[in-house]
Amino acid sequence: MGQISVILTVYNKEDYIENCLASLLNQTYRDFEIILIDDASTDESRAIIQGYTDPRLKIHHLETNVGVAKARNIGIGYASGDYIYFVDGDDYLAPYTLELFIQNIGDSPLIGGSIFKGGKVEISLDIGEDSYNLRELRGGKKVKALRRRSSVNFLIRKDYVEEHDLQFDEQATFYTDLSFSIPAILNTESIPMITGLPTYLKGECYDPIDHPTLMLHAVEEKLPDLFYIYHKMKLSYGDKKSISRYLDLLLLNYYSRSITNKAAKEPDVLFDHFTSLKNSLSLVAPGRVKRRNIIERREHRLIQKGNKEAVLKSMEFRRSLREWRRAFRKKHLLMRQVYRSFLVKMPIKKRKVLLESFGGKGYSDSPRYIYEELVKSDHKYNYLWVYDKKKKDIPGNPKQVRRLSPAYYYHLATAKYWVSNARMPNFAIKRPETVYLQTWHGTPLKKLAADMKEVRMPGTTTEKYKRNFYKESQKWDYLVSPNDYSTNIFRRAFKFGNEMLDVGYPRNDILYLDDKEKARRQQEIKASIGIPLDKKVVLYAPTWRDDEFHGKGKYKFEIKLDLMKMQERLGDEYVIGLRMHYLIADHIDTTGMDDFVYNLSDYGDIAELYLLSDVLITDYSSVFFDFANLRRPILFFTYDIAKYRDSLRGFYMDFENEAPGPLLQTSDAVLDAIENIGRIEDDYESKFNAFYDKYCHLDDGHAAQKVINRVFEPEKA
Repeated sequence: MGQISVILTVYNKEDYIENCLASLLNQTYRDFEIILIDDASTDESRAIIQGYTDPRLKIHHLETNVGVAKARNIGIGYASGDYIYFVDGDDYLAPYTLELFIQNIGDSPLIGGSIFKGGKVEISLDIGEDSYNLRELRGGKKVKALRRRSSVNFLIRKDYVEEHDLQFDEQATFYTDLSFSIPAILNTESIPMITGLPTYLKGECYDPIDHPTLMLHAVEEKLPDLFYIYHKMKLSYGDKKSISRYLDLLLLNYYSRSITNKAAKEPDVLFDHFTSLKNSLSLVAPGRVKRRNIIERREHRLIQKGNKEAVLKSMEFRRSLREWRRAFRKKHLLMRQVYRSFLVKMPIKKRKVLLESFGGKGYSDSPRYIYEELVKSDHKYNYLWVYDKKKKDIPGNPKQVRRLSPAYYYHLATAKYWVSNARMPNFAIKRPETVYLQTWHGTPLKKLAADMKEVRMPGTTTEKYKRNFYKESQKWDYLVSPNDYSTNIFRRAFKFGNEMLDVGYPRNDILYLDDKEKARRQQEIKASIGIPLDKKVVLYAPTWRDDEFHGKGKYKFEIKLDLMKMQERLGDEYVIGLRMHYLIADHIDTTGMDDFVYNLSDYGDIAELYLLSDVLITDYSSVFFDFANLRRPILFFTYDIAKYRDSLRGFYMDFENEAPGPLLQTSDAVLDAIENIGRIEDDYESKFNAFYDKYCHLDDGHAAQKVINRVFEPEKA
């Protein structure tokens, strides 16, 4: 059938290249070579590549970075096969891709396939002719082969490349693929296309902030490239109706959305590129402009007249009109539009403090203890607590506002202070006068935010999650840290550059009450729950596993503790308190164990449950960092540690060596440890002390007051 030369360009792809190469070397079609062009990578890509010894892999390291266009052209020069196929170093193939393409190319000079987003796409190894669609693109429909404006996932005969001198324009970066693909599709009568089956998969972008993929770069970076390629392709191939239409729509649509949205926020993007925009739009077919809406048509006339300010005003109006039209589709969209357009322009109320814990789910955590300290100190602020479904019993009788209600948007817009322990809604606009105090909600054991390689959560992608998190963290004015270990992680994982409050967690202040008060509060909490006062309490507080869901909004969890056996052996002395993640709390079955097992998942404040409990059982939840402040025994039920550590989130600390208690694999082992809890405490005393010194060293019972001094009364700090 012929040899395929796979041209693989790599520049700083250390997180992706192994997956890419594995997908190539495991192809079912075996007659191929990989021309790998390392474009002077500065990360570990080169070292990783050098570790491969497969003879099909032919590596060429460039001394200076030349860009993807020239790197591919160099690869074409090295290719010795009958066919050429391009792959980017952060993407990967299904194992059958090359075989499928070469079986179906027939006498055509090239064949193409759909490009899929990777990450969540299932790849089946059992494929037949009914697993995909094969269609011929002819005439004007050949432009459909320019999917994603990309040259990848084409198998092209090398002699066809040479005959038509197909090259990538080295003056371009973001749109250089079109300089190769457009002439490639024009010089053939038809193009077979394989669709309906994943063949080429775009890898997820693991760092969309500091190392975005080419198409994630800012509009202003891509504009010169777009104008250059548009001009060159339009002048070279504009006589072809389908290509002319394709290029015009590419430019017009980019102007209508991306350029408009960016210019509305940063007018210099329009002003700096105005002449190039004017020159490019002058080449657009008049009939294509006539099909645009009346406002855009007017803008095109203003552009040709050189009236920059009028164009900007029209862009802003058109963008606002589009937003309002969208807003009237649903009530919540309308509220957000009113918030963006009007409420955030109202005067800030300088004594208004908006507090929220876990998105309004509770009156708890550090926001609670900061609030109570403010009230106790008789600070004259107007407090508003956000609630999700029902109001809370809150001392001081503050105003309570339902999350996402009309009043919520008003107070969000006009509060001087925001205090939260988790992310605020993505739409929240932090005004320059607003002070945003982010307390966060735990010492990190598991990788966070930017430190997570992949994000496997329902309803989001790695790229979307990290971009949203970055957007959120840049709003924070202050971030509370419980220890030096967390400070270092928070700075990096949250990409946080503002003021860190290294004062300990306000939510842990309650853990430093004197012993008499602790005992009194413990009995008080037991009575409020209905736990017999003479029983000791074992609190089981596992983490939520990121992969424990059936689909968006559908979660699963199976308790691995043998609660029946624990009741038989421990019931005379202990009760079990369950503190489950709210996503799965309602799915726990404790039928027949009402006097032994208490589902405390809905209990407002976990800090009070710490006070209540004599022993903690957890796994990878950050609760053990806080509970350690009480110097009470901790057991780790880590039945899936290998999977969790290696496959899901990963750990920051050396968990297996630093954990201040035993790591137990079975329910029986947990039961035995509870029955011998005194011995466990003795065995782990030195380890516990070392852990306490490292992770609890800032907590002293006064964190809330220290936060207030720094944020609300900086003159007293």
